[in-house]
Amino acid sequence: MLRFFFHIHNGIGFVPDKEGVSLTGLPAARTQAIVSIRSILAEELKLTGIVDLSGRIDIVDEDGTVTAIGFGEAVEVRGAD
Repeated sequence: MLRFFFHIHNGIGFVPDKEGVSLTGLPAARTQAIVSIRSILAEELKLTGIVDLSGRIDIVDEDGTVTAIGFGEAVEVRGAD
């Protein structure tokens, strides 16, 4: 198991993940980030009625390698016309 940290950058600002989570690898970390993004977006939509896709989650592994997942990568937008 590897430890990954999920640092959030969104309209609120920067929210660091100080604890991290143990996962089997980067694919599992990417899945976790996407689930987290969808949860964040759903909560913001409920509270404000706004979907802000400009944020991202930086996935940082134990070696300090960063992989970024943009909020827009976690959703499919339909019927925007």
